[in-house]
Amino acid sequence: MSTVDKAFADKLVAANGQLYPDDPFEPPVTRIVEYTNAWGALAYGITFERQDPDKYMRPTEYVNSPRIYWERAL
Repeated sequence: MSTVDKAFADKLVAANGQLYPDDPFEPPVTRIVEYTNAWGALAYGITFERQDPDKYMRPTEYVNSPRIYWERAL
């Protein structure tokens, strides 16, 4: 799980979750969640294949108002 800015999240969306599809070490992104972080700014949490897709969907003190920004079509 990683947090990225909107510009990078948009790059991942445009690439259908995989910037370098020929790279066997780059797991595809399966979901991007937009949320408000603890400091009131928008953040984008990404989850990769074989990770818990709901990680950023659970509100915490650092993840507020989570919503799915993009999800990879299988």
